[in-house]
Amino acid sequence: MTQSNLPKINQPTYSYINKPFFDRFFALENQFLHDQYFREPKKLADDLINPMFGRIPEDNTKRNIFYEFILVDTDSNFIFDGFEKIEKEKFIFRKIKICKIITLEQWGGNLNSKRNFSRIFHVSDFSYWDYIDAWTKFLYGQNLGNSLSWFIYFDKNFHLDLPIWFLEWWDKFRSIIDFLPSQVNEGYSYWISNVNRPDEWEFSPDLLLFFVHFSLTWILMLEYLIKDKLVGNVNVPYSGRQVKIKWWSGMNLANHGKDRISKWFAENPTLCTKASDQSSFLMAKSQNQARIVVANSPDELMRIVEEMKNTMASMS
Repeated sequence: MTQSNLPKINQPTYSYINKPFFDRFFALENQFLHDQYFREPKKLADDLINPMFGRIPEDNTKRNIFYEFILVDTDSNFIFDGFEKIEKEKFIFRKIKICKIITLEQWGGNLNSKRNFSRIFHVSDFSYWDYIDAWTKFLYGQNLGNSLSWFIYFDKNFHLDLPIWFLEWWDKFRSIIDFLPSQVNEGYSYWISNVNRPDEWEFSPDLLLFFVHFSLTWILMLEYLIKDKLVGNVNVPYSGRQVKIKWWSGMNLANHGKDRISKWFAENPTLCTKASDQSSFLMAKSQNQARIVVANSPDELMRIVEEMKNTMASMS
């Protein structure tokens, strides 16, 4: 994503929506109950967490870059950095293209078996447990202003044979229907009402399928906050991360509205349960155009035209 791809001033802006996920990582003991920390939760996180890890580490060899490298080295993700226009060294967003999810079966069936990195790294190998962890922990990286945005979308060849753990990841970090602009929401509702789900989509959520097939991008942010949790009968303040998402104003709404969905059904008729009038028209139009191109004589062409008239009459 280049600077020119960022939302333009004359485009509508969208606000972040808090998701019902708050990752608690530290209960504040008395020595941390300072006003400054409550005013600046990021400072508390900075004092508690080594930025090389982005979390309280269970293993000092597994820094944040370890988990990011797992996803890049396995070709699961492509990650691109976007930098501030004036201060070139200051990155303000990262773009993630989700290319594939390795299933346990593809791994070999053993969660603990190791794979070697294809390139020299400070850790030589990783397990499937590490691979699962990587999908969450690589997102813990931050910029200096605690304002890093993640632009996330799926590769057009993304395969939908998904393990349950990834569906849990999707549920936590995905976009939500409520934030879709009305034109896109209408397209989504129309698609859900008419799509014929093949067997391989059985466990895939509707919204995930929609984002995959229509190349939608959503924006994710993880914000350091302090929130109370009731422990017994006492409210205990915890430092943690709030999951926030929003719609990207750089998306072309027309590519995800009802008209575009109708064309998609025309291009994929086997995935339409009950084609709409528009979809039926587009399918008939496409089929007859192909027949006209290969017509060998005026008589055959006239016959095709006559059949087209009868077809159109039945649709009117």
